[in-house]
Amino acid sequence: MVTPPTEEKGTSSKLEVRTLDLSELDDLLLSKDGELKHDLKLKDPRRRLIYQSTFKYKSKRKEYQVFLLDHVLVVAEPKIIEGRERLRIIHHPIPLQLLQVSSEQTRQKVLGCVPWGKIHYRLNFSSLGNRFNKGRALTLSCSTAEVSKTWTETVNAQRDAEQIVDSNVLRLGQDVLKGNREIKVNCAALYDDDQIIAYGTDDGVYFQPQNGRPRKAIDLTGVRHIEVLEDLSLLVVLAERSVFTFPLDALDQFDRMNRMSRIANGQATFFKAGTCMGRTMVCIVKATSSSSTVKALERPEPPPESPLLVNRKLKTSFPETAKLKVFKEFYLATELYSIQFLKTKLCAAGATGFEIIDLVTLDTQVLLDPADNALEFVRQYKRPRPLCVYAIKNDFLVCYREFAFYVNKNGWKSDKDVVIYWEGIPTACALHYPHIVAFSPNFLEIRHVDDGSLVQVIHENSLRCLYTGSSPLRTSIGDPIPQASRTSNNSTLVSCANKVMFLTSE
Repeated sequence: MVTPPTEEKGTSSKLEVRTLDLSELDDLLLSKDGELKHDLKLKDPRRRLIYQSTFKYKSKRKEYQVFLLDHVLVVAEPKIIEGRERLRIIHHPIPLQLLQVSSEQTRQKVLGCVPWGKIHYRLNFSSLGNRFNKGRALTLSCSTAEVSKTWTETVNAQRDAEQIVDSNVLRLGQDVLKGNREIKVNCAALYDDDQIIAYGTDDGVYFQPQNGRPRKAIDLTGVRHIEVLEDLSLLVVLAERSVFTFPLDALDQFDRMNRMSRIANGQATFFKAGTCMGRTMVCIVKATSSSSTVKALERPEPPPESPLLVNRKLKTSFPETAKLKVFKEFYLATELYSIQFLKTKLCAAGATGFEIIDLVTLDTQVLLDPADNALEFVRQYKRPRPLCVYAIKNDFLVCYREFAFYVNKNGWKSDKDVVIYWEGIPTACALHYPHIVAFSPNFLEIRHVDDGSLVQVIHENSLRCLYTGSSPLRTSIGDPIPQASRTSNNSTLVSCANKVMFLTSE
């Protein structure tokens, strides 16, 4: 129900109280950001207005109108602007999947402890995300207990109904640790056609067939990252800022520690393995708050006359197998967070954004062209944190912790005018085409890559992406971009509440 709005410049209005329908709401709503109203999609024929009320805010100094739609909750303040009644959206709408509502009642107290006077009823609206009211609950005063109860029940019923109607596109599977809760997983990797899972923990590395039980393969303190290089038959491990390699065929032998090779000694921040320029590489990064040193290593080729070229099994038993040689080493004047491999270049994500490094010349260029005024919204943020980039059709989906958007091969904002503002604060992303998944600590945010719409939310505690098989980039800036596969079923391992699960398609 709408109450008389206040004049923008301070004069009051005498408009009658009335109930709005969707078309009227679409006409009256106003936002500072035009995209905000556009994202509500009020003209969509599937849209429904479920419930609406007027509430007092902050000791009755203001009145807010609250509208529950089938997909979001909207809070607006009535205003008179240029002689016309409008409803200004005051906080970012809350998606139904993230909406929380609770009620409370209070009474004034005499002498600090004796209840006195009439009971005041309040509703607390909040979001599990961070865009509504800066992550805080909004408390509004209700006229009666019945209003408070009706709102709580209506929100819960609508959320439950949507969960039944919605066709969820992804789900978390069973705990693959099979009850081995003593294993606290820090990182993971898959190999052998995703049939073997390798875990990194505080006390070493474990291996487990998908339908088997984990066994400890390596005693090593503080394992933080592992990768399996099947074409080199190597396991690469980051533990206590050192990087080690182990031949895969030695992991069942008593001398596996003797065949270990330490390729970075106590100064590595992170490493990343991948393929670039047709070579399998391991990039080890030593990062500080102001600079980073990157060392790209590859395995040396055996001598031409070596029988290893003939016998692959003997190849893995060669004593130098676990050793890698330096291919390139370079310095960047920024703190790096991650590295991705392109066809002929590296894409480095750091404090200053994304940079593209040519491994032949070591020339660098920024991914986003600073001459493009359409990217001004990125520069309005004080150091947005880059996460990753995905090649999708003929564009690149550039993912930051704050947002995601498309650019073309020249680093200009794409004609595909899609900007995703994450509801949470993601620490990682994974591509499950045609969806992009953002990992926040308490929920997975699943959006369609074509229009950025929020498709699904999966609620869990302490969520982390341990491993994703989706390859963000298999091409270089300026090269033709292969289309993302519509039939790919990427393998993603997720950790939550001491469990490890696959994120799979429904």
